Order: sequence, then C-alpha cells, then structure tokens
Amino acid sequence: MDKLEIMQQEMTEMKANVATKEELEDIKNNMATKQELENIKARMATKEELEHIKANMATKEELEDIKNNMATKQELEDIKARMATKEELEHIKANMATKEELEDIKENMATKAELNEVKADMAKGFSTVHQAIREIDAIVKRLEQNQEQQMQLLLRQERIIDMLCRRSLEHEAAIADLRLTIKS
Repeated sequence: MDKLEIMQQEMTEMKANVATKEELEDIKNNMATKQELENIKARMATKEELEHIKANMATKEELEDIKNNMATKQELEDIKARMATKEELEHIKANMATKEELEDIKENMATKAELNEVKADMAKGFSTVHQAIREIDAIVKRLEQNQEQQMQLLLRQERIIDMLCRRSLEHEAAIADLRLTIKS
C-alpha cells in the first residue's frame, strides 16, 4: 500500500472515530455541564444524609404525642405566675410566727385588764411619790433658808471678831506706848 492509500485509510478511520460538529452541538445541548453537576450535588441530599434524618428525626406520631402530653410555655408561665416559689416560702417561714409561738405569747403575755390594773397601781404609786417629792422640796427649802441664815450669822460673827481683833491690837499698842512712857 502506498502512502496515499494509507492516508485515505487513516482518514476513513478518523472520520469513523471523530465526532461531527452536529454530534458535538447535540451533546452541548443535551448533556449536563460540570458546573450544573456541582450545583446539583451542592443542593441535593445524599442517601447518607437521608438515612441520618430518618434515624434522628421525630415522626409525626411522636410529635402528636408530645403535643398531647407535654405542657406548653404558656401553661408553664401561668403556673409560675400563680404558684409560690421555694424562696418565697422560706421567706414566709423565716418571718412569720408559728402557732406554737403564738400560744407561747398568749400564755406569757399580760392581758389588757392586767395592764390596766398595773397602770392604776402605778398611778397610785406616782401620787405617793409626787407627795413625797413635794414634802422633800419643802424640807430642802427650809434647809436652804436655815443655811442662808447661818451664813449671815457667820459673816456677822466674823465682822465682830475682826473688829475685836483690831481693838485688841489697838489696846496692845496703847498699852505698849504707856509702858514706854512710864519707863521713860
């Protein structure tokens, strides 16, 4: 075979093996691109993800069971608004009197009648004390007057003693002068 025949044969083989422009256009129009494939992969769930969801997600039946048997937030809030907390209860226990304490007070405290009786007794005692205070006041005034009189008497006595002392000194001086005159 000559070269021409070989080339023709290769050309025929090539035509048989090479796609035509029409076939290429048909592929472009009907086949998915790599980008379209990646977009689908990114958006679609895998069988593994689907199995994971089936294994881990609640069924409608379980959801209905929860709706029928569980309390709602509103019901919980209603209960919270109406019920006392442990803290409030402890505060009440700490600050309120017990029946036992009340009974103890009833047994140990005076009644109003007893209190009025004590007040009356004290009023009698106060009148006696006031009378004694008035009497003591009168005695103190008399003592102060007596003390004032004694002070005046003492002052008079001191003046008399002072005058007598001066006279005595004068007499002594006069006697000493007379003695000197007699001796001279």
